[in-house]
Amino acid sequence: MRFHQSTTEFNCGIDLHARCMYVCVVDRQGTKRLHQNIQHNDFDFFLKKIKPFQHDLTVTAECMFGWYWLADACAKANIPFVLAHALYLRCIHGGKNKDDRIDSEKLARLLAGHLIPPAYVYPAAKRPVRALLRQRLTYVWRRAELLMRIQSMQLAEGHEPVPRGARNRDPWEARLIERYPNPHHQLALQTDLKTIRHYDRMILDLEGQLVRTTRRIASRDYALLQTVPGIGQALALTILYEVDDIHRFHSVQRFSSYCRLVKGTVASAGKIKGLRGAKLGNPYLRWAIGEAAVLGRRHCPLIAAWHEQLCQQKGKFKANAIVANQLGRALYFMLTNGTAFDVELLVGRPT
Repeated sequence: MRFHQSTTEFNCGIDLHARCMYVCVVDRQGTKRLHQNIQHNDFDFFLKKIKPFQHDLTVTAECMFGWYWLADACAKANIPFVLAHALYLRCIHGGKNKDDRIDSEKLARLLAGHLIPPAYVYPAAKRPVRALLRQRLTYVWRRAELLMRIQSMQLAEGHEPVPRGARNRDPWEARLIERYPNPHHQLALQTDLKTIRHYDRMILDLEGQLVRTTRRIASRDYALLQTVPGIGQALALTILYEVDDIHRFHSVQRFSSYCRLVKGTVASAGKIKGLRGAKLGNPYLRWAIGEAAVLGRRHCPLIAAWHEQLCQQKGKFKANAIVANQLGRALYFMLTNGTAFDVELLVGRPT
């Protein structure tokens, strides 16, 4: 675990909420200089209150749902801002009593004691593109839920699911509706099918905008990612914008950990007691790299043969994890060095 090393005279902890923030400022001697609740997240009023300390002040807040505006406002006011990793802040969640006043003071004292585990502050200029990408992914999941509901409806009635065409869906929709003479069944199907078509149009529009933007600002890395078998347009966009700057990871081990490709261990007295930390990291990257590992086996015979060999040696579950982890490591070096994918290096065979 890494900790932020605060070098300022004053340290400010903010327990941030949707409509208020509790502020605590302490100096290097541990004396509280300000401890106050600010209603309506009034940042101008906050600047007035911290004016005596602003010349040498660092601000921290937990990585919760509403921190974007605070990070941007601090950057505009030239105040150093540290985003605290919420899952690592066990000290805040311990203790007999817990409220906003206590939490803000704990944050300030942890910052002063160099005990704040920092999270990454995603650049404000790129946040709209990443938000658009995540919105597209949400629509894909909702569309998949509708398709699964239609399939479940067919199975519940004892029907063999109608094969869905890759391009022209009109015959598929017509055959589906023909199977159900009941008008209520037909209305339910027609509603779901119209919604699916609407999602199709929205997903295509979002993809087009994302691809045009990416080719303008990150064409090289976007092209490099698509040299990996199984990584197409959607997975390349997800990996690219969830990683942002590959150089923020000082080692491939940190990148693998961030992608949830490895788990932490619990050890005591030289013995490993178990595993932990499965949910620490980026879930979107874990999903994208896992999908790329599965699709890579379909598109590349060498990866498929390597996976089969691993299955025989270690079992299918561990084999899937190994392939995903090795693929994640390959992506790290590709983006760091600006090189295309080499399947021979991945599977460990000489070129």
